[in-house]
Amino acid sequence: MLVGATFTGVEIAEFLDAATIAVVGEVPLEVLWHTVPSFPTRSEVWLRLLEQAGL
Repeated sequence: MLVGATFTGVEIAEFLDAATIAVVGEVPLEVLWHTVPSFPTRSEVWLRLLEQAGL
């Protein structure tokens, strides 16, 4: 389960929205894995974080 997230830089709003929903909604990583946008571009960071978590 994602318990917090910090992002810095320009154009990070899409990261903050997704992280807020995941943290507040207590979304399990197994479910979060399926919510990554189909055209990830910068959002691909979520895929890498989930891979590091072993998913």
